[in-house]
Amino acid sequence: MKIKFDFKRIWTVVAGISLILLGFHWFGIDYQQLEISILALNVLAFILALPCSIFVLPVLVASNHYLELSPISSDGLYLNTIFLAVIGAMQWFWIAKLWSPSEPSVQMLDLPDGKAG
Repeated sequence: MKIKFDFKRIWTVVAGISLILLGFHWFGIDYQQLEISILALNVLAFILALPCSIFVLPVLVASNHYLELSPISSDGLYLNTIFLAVIGAMQWFWIAKLWSPSEPSVQMLDLPDGKAG
């Protein structure tokens, strides 16, 4: 039995659920379990968006140092989730096309005598 994981789809589902839960949090549903769920989904999105998600760490450190915005606080959830969604979308929908192009790397020649080179 061969199992093939499609990390792009898994990341899309995780980021989508995380953004939907963040919307619930925005509209006033303020449960501790909701914040923990969003943080857990952010960790999973961080892992699935490696190596580009490493660029999230300097932003979180800078926001903690300069804005005094803790990454695990209620306000830090917004920065974490939105930034991870943007970085992950860049990786999976833009940069991944450069890593693995769908076109073949070698182009076949169409020679006049009908033989391919």
